[in-house]
Amino acid sequence: MSNDNTPALTIADILQRLDKIAADTAHLDKAIAALQSITQSNDPGQMNSPGDIAGKEKAHALCDVVKCRETTNQQLIALYTTMYKDMRGVNGCDTGQLRQILEALSEADEEKLPYMESIVMKVLGV
Repeated sequence: MSNDNTPALTIADILQRLDKIAADTAHLDKAIAALQSITQSNDPGQMNSPGDIAGKEKAHALCDVVKCRETTNQQLIALYTTMYKDMRGVNGCDTGQLRQILEALSEADEEKLPYMESIVMKVLGV
């Protein structure tokens, strides 16, 4: 639990949220449908014709909405990636594994300590 009594995120939570971001294409589907609904006419005086600035601006606005949503998704992915790396700890060892290693080192007798330290250093890539 965090300090405000809300459950802390787990690695599984982060991966699930990343999956949700990848699966959420509703905004794209809506934008594509809206673009398809902008009809085109060859008569420059008619609404949605090639000379119709309003139709063109609608298409640009829809494009901007999709770009902003995708930028938000990229930022969320970057945040979740950082959180994932922080949770995994040093070189893929999670913090629980590191605690176990440190406890084993603290309980080791003087004779075994140098060997255990060299093994830990190799595991951590240090």
